[in-house]
Amino acid sequence: MNRQVIINADDFGLSPAVNRGIIEAYLAGGITSTSMMVNMPGLADTVNAARSLPGLGVGLHFNLTYGRPLSDPAAVPSLVREDGIFLDGKIRRIRNASDVAAELDAQWNRFLETSLVPTHLDSHQLLHQDDPVIYQVMAELACRHRIPLRRSQIEHSLPPNPTLKMTDWVLLDTYGDSDGLQRLLHYVRSAPDGITEIMCHPGYVDDVLRGMSEWTEIRERELRVFTNPEITRTMQACLIEPVNFNALKELPVPSESGIPPPGPLFKPAATRTRSFKKGRSRSSITRTGRHANPKRRRRRSGSLSGKSILL
Repeated sequence: MNRQVIINADDFGLSPAVNRGIIEAYLAGGITSTSMMVNMPGLADTVNAARSLPGLGVGLHFNLTYGRPLSDPAAVPSLVREDGIFLDGKIRRIRNASDVAAELDAQWNRFLETSLVPTHLDSHQLLHQDDPVIYQVMAELACRHRIPLRRSQIEHSLPPNPTLKMTDWVLLDTYGDSDGLQRLLHYVRSAPDGITEIMCHPGYVDDVLRGMSEWTEIRERELRVFTNPEITRTMQACLIEPVNFNALKELPVPSESGIPPPGPLFKPAATRTRSFKKGRSRSSITRTGRHANPKRRRRRSGSLSGKSILL
């Protein structure tokens, strides 16, 4: 079986500076895909850039924690504060499924209004991984429109979606530290057979970003990693095909449940251990992909999770 890797940069559209960094990473060959936030200040800039880069896969980055909803705030009360701003993602929330579905439909339709065709669906701050209500709503839309959904490291106890497509593996880690590049290259060389998604957050910093996110300078450090030509050279040397989520469109659904079964733990040979759970992290590769973010206990772990930051 061939090895294919999607390197997806989240938060396209968050701000003009983040957009510029993502585009640079794509032009350098460091990413193959991105996911777009359609209610953020950088949207117009994002759309113009995406239209000029037809090889860049662009999915919908469903957002329920930054800015304002595209729906009437009064119509989605479980998602917003009294002033109509989204509730933040710092604590677990109880969200009404109909509110989530209404806002997802609004963001999906806004994406389509750009004339771009979404390649996949994922969520800001991994909300669909953390909240089974959001997961179910997103899975239903992904099945309805026949697009892939980012794999979750958590298997939610929900009715199966027989047509749901996901990558075989997902790897959620951060790369802004001193050995970020070497760790990334190790993940690439160790990629299992099938399709692996590697998530990242490259970008530049501007005042728009500073006004919304604490995840700032690390984006520029990740940008230095994802513009390094060693990524392309390593993929070529390992005979790994760089792809975006369009690679999943012609694949058959791999199981009756609609969710590819988790494979055995896949551990790359001797990587540095990093512990991200409860303030620590680890850098192993599993089939449920974890996310290392010291700000959120449940975020990244640098594990490749399969058939699996508060940013």
